[in-house]
Amino acid sequence: MKFLIGLLVLGVTVIGYTQTLQQPFTITISIEKPQVRVGDPVELNVIMTNTSDHNIACDFYWYDSLDRNYKYEVVYEDGKPASKIVRKTPFNTDPCIIPPGESKSSGGEISRAFDFSRPGKYTIQVSRSIWGDDQRRETIGIVQNKQPEVKSNIITVIVLPADEPPPAKQ
Repeated sequence: MKFLIGLLVLGVTVIGYTQTLQQPFTITISIEKPQVRVGDPVELNVIMTNTSDHNIACDFYWYDSLDRNYKYEVVYEDGKPASKIVRKTPFNTDPCIIPPGESKSSGGEISRAFDFSRPGKYTIQVSRSIWGDDQRRETIGIVQNKQPEVKSNIITVIVLPADEPPPAKQ
C-alpha cells in the first residue's frame, strides 16, 4: 500500500514538473521549393508561435539574410554538416514581441549561409534558446549561459545537378 501511495505521489510530482517545463513557443520551418538545382537559392520560412500565457520576445538579429537568434543545422545525406559560408556583411536588429497565441514569421535565403553545392538530400532543423526575463542577454549575439532550446521540425531539400531538368509536377 505504501508503495502505491509513493508511486502516486511520484507520478503527480513528475506531471507537475513537466508542466512547468512546457516550452513557451514552437518553431515550424518550411522550404519554398523542396527541390532546387545547384546554384539556385534555398529559401527557408521560419514561424515562431507563442504557446505561453504571456508576451515573449522574438527580437531579430539579421545577418546574411537569416535571423541569427536561431541556430541552423544543415546536414548532408552522408550525415556530415553542410559547410558554413562566411561573409562580411552588416547586421541589423529589430525588436519583436509575440502576444500569447500569435505567430511571427522570419526566414531567408539559407543558401547564403550554408553550402548547397553538392547534389543530394539535405536536412534542415532550426532551434532557438529559451530566455527568461531574468536571463536576458545584455548584448545581442553573445550567449552568456547555456539555455534550454526549442527545436523545429526537420525538413528535407533535394539539390539536383545544375543541368538536370526539374521533376515533372504531379
